[in-house]
Amino acid sequence: MKISAVLGAVLLLSSTVAVAAPLPDAVGAMLDAAAGDAAQLKTVADIAKKTNPQSVAEIDARVDAINKAQAAAREEKLANQGVFEGWSGAGEAGGFISSGNTNTKGVALGLNVSKETRQWKHSLRGFVDYQQQDGVTSRERYFAGYEGNYNITPNFYALLTLSWERDPFSGFDRRFAQSLGLGYKIVNTDRLKLAVEGGPALRQTRFTNGVDDSAFAARGAVNLDWQINDQLQFTQSGLVFYDSFNTSTQAISALTYKLSDALSARASFQFNSESNPPLGRKNTDTTSRLTIVYGF
Repeated sequence: MKISAVLGAVLLLSSTVAVAAPLPDAVGAMLDAAAGDAAQLKTVADIAKKTNPQSVAEIDARVDAINKAQAAAREEKLANQGVFEGWSGAGEAGGFISSGNTNTKGVALGLNVSKETRQWKHSLRGFVDYQQQDGVTSRERYFAGYEGNYNITPNFYALLTLSWERDPFSGFDRRFAQSLGLGYKIVNTDRLKLAVEGGPALRQTRFTNGVDDSAFAARGAVNLDWQINDQLQFTQSGLVFYDSFNTSTQAISALTYKLSDALSARASFQFNSESNPPLGRKNTDTTSRLTIVYGF
């Protein structure tokens, strides 16, 4: 009697348990098609779960398999790429308006390239602001820099930076800077990234008045990258070098609108400050740029 009662209860319970439905072929095809874009994959998966509530577990499993396959493919690609493979970046050209030590309009050129390996990210950056009127140079600013980030954890990294710049209208003919440090990604998502950096540096400066200065300094930086939507991106970088003789500050804000797969329009504003410029020079300079960006 007891056995029959137990069997009856089991049969009754089993009849009420919902059986997970297999993943529809159409849903699987949509997930596979979105595999190249993490944000799109998440959106498709969320919609699929709402429209196919009996297949939630199968959808999660399919997404997990896609992510693992892409991670493995990326690791294999990074491990096998050559020295000159894997580089990508963007070049930009347009015009600028400056204020401070010079009030001019001229040509602005820039180049940014980067490459990722399994442990490193290498970045090269350069830009030129130049203007000449009646055979006389009235604006001349050059910058070239390298940054190498070594991944310790997904959010924590060591870094090496090297830079050279020239801006005689701000008071220096040339300046070299080398630094080591550590960085931490406070926010690290597909849409929003925020990182802070700090460490010691060495700077060698030749000022326009003929004075040479070589000093140890502290370097700090903040970098923000916000992908507002698929077309619009906002970036903000802040950099400061502090030493016993002079403190240099730089901030660059940029808003980039994607026009096509390769072309974008960019508006940017740059602020530079020197706490102890040569006699007769102003402490601050600003540069506004409008450029067309070509990605490759």
